Amino acid sequence: MQSPETGSAPLEAAQRQRGPVTLLLRRRNHREWMLWALAWLLVLALAWHVSWRARDRIVAQDMQRLQGQAQAVEIHLTRHLKAISAALAGAGQLLPPDLAAAPSVPFPLKLLVEAMPGVRGLQITDRDGRVLAASQPELTDRDVSARPYFMTVRASSQPDTLYVSPPFRSVLGNFTTVLSRTLHDTDGRFSGVISASLDVDYFEIVLRALLYAPDARATIAHGDGPIIMSSPLEDARIGFDLNQPGSLFRVHMQSGRMHNLLQGRMVGKSEMRMMALRAVEPAALLLDRPLVVYMSRHTDAVLAPWWAELRTELLLLVLTMAVSAVWLRWHQGRRHLQERTERKAAQAERESARRLEFGLRGADLGLWEWNLADDTITVNAREMEMLGYPPTDEPLSAEFWRALLHSDDQAETERAIAAHLRNEAPSYRLEHRYRHRDGHWIWVLTHAMVMQRTARGKPLRVVGTHLDISERKRSQLELERMNAQLAALSLTDGLTGVANRRQFDQTLALEWARGLRNHQPLALLMLDVDHFKRYNDHLGHPEGDAALRAVAQVLSGCLRTPVEKLMRYGGEEFAVLLIDADAHAGARVAQRCLDAIAQARLPHPDSPLSPWISVSIGVASLVPQPEHVQEQLVMAADAALYRAKEQGRVRYEIATADDTLKRPTGLQPLMP
Repeated sequence: MQSPETGSAPLEAAQRQRGPVTLLLRRRNHREWMLWALAWLLVLALAWHVSWRARDRIVAQDMQRLQGQAQAVEIHLTRHLKAISAALAGAGQLLPPDLAAAPSVPFPLKLLVEAMPGVRGLQITDRDGRVLAASQPELTDRDVSARPYFMTVRASSQPDTLYVSPPFRSVLGNFTTVLSRTLHDTDGRFSGVISASLDVDYFEIVLRALLYAPDARATIAHGDGPIIMSSPLEDARIGFDLNQPGSLFRVHMQSGRMHNLLQGRMVGKSEMRMMALRAVEPAALLLDRPLVVYMSRHTDAVLAPWWAELRTELLLLVLTMAVSAVWLRWHQGRRHLQERTERKAAQAERESARRLEFGLRGADLGLWEWNLADDTITVNAREMEMLGYPPTDEPLSAEFWRALLHSDDQAETERAIAAHLRNEAPSYRLEHRYRHRDGHWIWVLTHAMVMQRTARGKPLRVVGTHLDISERKRSQLELERMNAQLAALSLTDGLTGVANRRQFDQTLALEWARGLRNHQPLALLMLDVDHFKRYNDHLGHPEGDAALRAVAQVLSGCLRTPVEKLMRYGGEEFAVLLIDADAHAGARVAQRCLDAIAQARLPHPDSPLSPWISVSIGVASLVPQPEHVQEQLVMAADAALYRAKEQGRVRYEIATADDTLKRPTGLQPLMP
């Protein structure tokens, strides 16, 4: 039997062994916890770094997207400004120099408005601010002389400048912005203003189509600060001045840059916003004030997904720290979060596509998508309606669309598409014709670009729009025809049908410059019908007009080559300009004219010279030199004509050297 001392020995030995093991376990556990804590500190630090980088990427990506949307608005707005400026300039050239004396405007303003997208109205104002004509009849005869936009244009009166007014409330009760160009009379003096008012609703639709998030805002402001239009439309903000101390607008304008990416608070708003600002001031268009495009988003809304993701990550990390099995759950949560983010992105893309489709419908655009893999094209309902076909959801063969293309437009269209597919141009844009289902041709404006390529750059998908511009084309052709008619009428004498004094001045200036360059002589014949006043007094002005027409017809028959040009100088006086001809050549033509008039035997019952109409001719020739002026040639021929009249008329005289050296200090009057 063991003693108590002998039985307690193994227990004490076991306790002595358990002590070091427990210490080792504690130390190992301590090391593991230290490593665990260190690892999680590293994980937390890395997670925070990655999350902050993700935040920066989100901000940068959205900033770039805002920049792209702002640039799209700038391009669209620039195109409209150029088109409106060109239309105003073209319309201004059709107006008579004296607006006050004009019976009416020679073209329908309402037709011009219908042919110009984005324009609500046109009006023509005389120098005193009275509206002579307007596309909206209720504006006619109103006095706008006190309107700032009219006073600004009248005070500056620069002929090539497009004036952009700040927004104001019109007499019709709506806010509007006016684009104006000056009109000038023949002396270059200010004679009035031709103006176009912008259609805010049209641009609001375009801006709305570019808003890809509920918190996105698009604004167009005047260069002086007032808001012209915005989307979503806020009537209370129209005209609000953004150019205030410390405002982002002033920061942008003072930077001198055409575009900026900024963050801060907008004037009159409390929330922080990210925004892209672009100045619309195209080099090819002279604006008195630039426009500024804003595209912005609420900073909190942009970062809302990031905050949600950050909270999720923290929760997953805490759960992982508490239970080792949560690591898998955390990974699954991350995967779920990623899928959710992708779904949100896909939903946002679908929403953006829906807004784009809405904007396209509002802008009357046909949308199409070309799949190059199977050479098929999918279109929206507006595209089919434009061509007279029923809507379809089925892809159509691209060959079907090629067959609709006008043969005269095929080569240019194929070149533009091929260049873009080779990535030589960022997009392609051109005007061409399609055959309508009922057989007639319609003009469309095509704008398209490759939306998807392979890694090697091979195009896979092209997306584009079609805009029916048939009415605009018809209006454009009509305007061109009217311009051609007006140009021809402005250079032709209405009585005799030969070139008039204006064409004489232009032709003489052109040939004088050519002779100065090529050292070639010019000859000028000044012809005057003898005793024509007595003819008018005896037979009356109607018979006198008929006689002038007959004389012009006879003289036209005398001229045998294109370098012999007959023009009516004024009254009963005609001029013949001979190119690369000396005085002898001029004398031969003068004698030919004298003989032709004599042979025509045009009656003159009150002439003291003969019973027939006769002419006197002065001939001058000069080789243009830098020290000469073209009026010297006219004065020399006029002096020779004067001598021909003094020496009995019915003859020609050649200008002397003294005649050609005289500088223009006033022309001598002709003998009656």
